[in-house]
Amino acid sequence: MVRSYKTNLWLNEMLLKAFFRNGYSISNNNKSWELTDLQFLVLTPELAKGFLKFTTHPLYRKQFYELEVSMIKQNASDIAALIGDKPFNLIDILCGDGLKAVEFIKAFNSYTGGTVKIRYCPLNASNYLLDLAVANVKKAKLPNVVAYQPFLSSGDGRSLRFVGKKLRDGEFEKHAVMLTGGALASFEINSYLFELSRDLKKGDSLFIGNGVRVGDRLEGLEKYKSDAFHNWFKHLIYGLGFSDKDVEYDARFGNSRVEMFYKLKKPVSKKLKGKKVKFMPGDELVIAALYKYYAREFDKFCKMYFADSRIVTDESGGYALVMCKK
Repeated sequence: MVRSYKTNLWLNEMLLKAFFRNGYSISNNNKSWELTDLQFLVLTPELAKGFLKFTTHPLYRKQFYELEVSMIKQNASDIAALIGDKPFNLIDILCGDGLKAVEFIKAFNSYTGGTVKIRYCPLNASNYLLDLAVANVKKAKLPNVVAYQPFLSSGDGRSLRFVGKKLRDGEFEKHAVMLTGGALASFEINSYLFELSRDLKKGDSLFIGNGVRVGDRLEGLEKYKSDAFHNWFKHLIYGLGFSDKDVEYDARFGNSRVEMFYKLKKPVSKKLKGKKVKFMPGDELVIAALYKYYAREFDKFCKMYFADSRIVTDESGGYALVMCKK
């Protein structure tokens, strides 16, 4: 069935504004338009549900949930030691459904007896995911989670300036930040960690879960061509007013990263407040990009911005948990 998600006019306008603002580059004599801001992929309930469905796919579930949770449990003593025994804000950057935060808190509690007070603070561009994350943490009935402060954010979490200042009050002066599920791979690591570290204070901690590269730098492209990605990303394409007949999904290595994109199959014109853009056959809409580093590179970047930083990898060497303290 051919679908076109044309009814969400505010999303259509927001995305077109981003296209006009970002402009395009020329690739193989075709225009390549970039729209890789991660917030766009969860802006509507359809996109958020598409993301949640993606996280249940074996492609994601085994590594970015099951393996990551296992590594958090295995390193619970180090996590507890870094956070310490004072009340803290658990800032869940780009939170999903909150279930990983539940496991993180349980692991922390296993070494602290569940006596350290926690305020759970999910951060996302999706109200749907924020509500779900808070509901799931409440459902877990963790007695030391005594407060909740979700943040609807148009950003990606690299800057916590506004959030951090608002949260540092009363007994909750310290932050522990979760950046898990491979979210960091969507950003250039050096600039992201630089901006994030500026807003953390001495005693704050950061926990990153991310895939790391093994073998050749450019390999394993086929998994990114999976329909699992398309079934999530297509809701963004519908939001732009394109239909399944207009585009086809693909992935490639380019610009030192994996790029996931849609290629136009026929001419399509779009207008926004008197401005017009014409997409031609062969033009590309780059929807998502992933950077992947070797563990030694990942470790080096983290040590640049955090005085106390430790990286551990799983048995395959393909996934890393980094534990940092400012």
